[in-house]
Amino acid sequence: MDPYLTESIPVKTHFDWKELKQIKIKENNEKLVSFNMIPEKIIVSPQYFIQGIKGSLPECYVREGAYDLLIKAAEDLPAGYKFLIYDTWRPKRVQYDLYNKFKEELKDKYPDKGSSKIKKLVEEYVALPSGEKESPSPHLTGGAVDLTIIDENGKVLDMGTKFDETVKNTHTDYYELILKKRDLTEREDRILKNRRLLYNIMVKAGFTNYPCEWWHFDYGNQVWAYLSQKDHAIYSSTSPDLRWKKEY
Repeated sequence: MDPYLTESIPVKTHFDWKELKQIKIKENNEKLVSFNMIPEKIIVSPQYFIQGIKGSLPECYVREGAYDLLIKAAEDLPAGYKFLIYDTWRPKRVQYDLYNKFKEELKDKYPDKGSSKIKKLVEEYVALPSGEKESPSPHLTGGAVDLTIIDENGKVLDMGTKFDETVKNTHTDYYELILKKRDLTEREDRILKNRRLLYNIMVKAGFTNYPCEWWHFDYGNQVWAYLSQKDHAIYSSTSPDLRWKKEY
């Protein structure tokens, strides 16, 4: 059997944004590049542009190093499979809008929770907006990638939740934890294998996974440095070298 499907996803028990933000950044000045140039292995579906969120872009940009690693990861996909990219580099305006969108959604979902608990919940799904060079939001660095996998028929693999759902099932290790308690249903087993495929391919290529979101992977930024126990990150906040960049 494919080792990507049998190797379990590690259970994450500790993640602290305050600790993460203390990691130093030694910017390596890599440029942002567009994913639209490699449709053979990677399909781009910029979700926030599709949803009409103001300031979002019709293309997905990542740093050159992350771009190279994702191409490397795509080579390990099963024959006919491709990555489907949801989101990568994000303008500050979009980060703020998403943070507020998730906050309002969770306030409606959990009306009995106080503001501090809502804030903690929001930050499971979207980082506190920051464009500061010393502690930027992950997506502002060009090192964060939100993605999934589509099969040889162009169908999105079942990962158990939709992209950006605010439920506990989005935690990458969710089905690993269920497996420790009981046998999985047929669908749960399929979801677990799909998550393992995405996780193990991306981690082997050099990315780290944000444990609260099965779709979110990082390279070069503070999240990556924190989870891979590096002494520094290599990506701070950046923007594409395009005429419109001053708007963001």
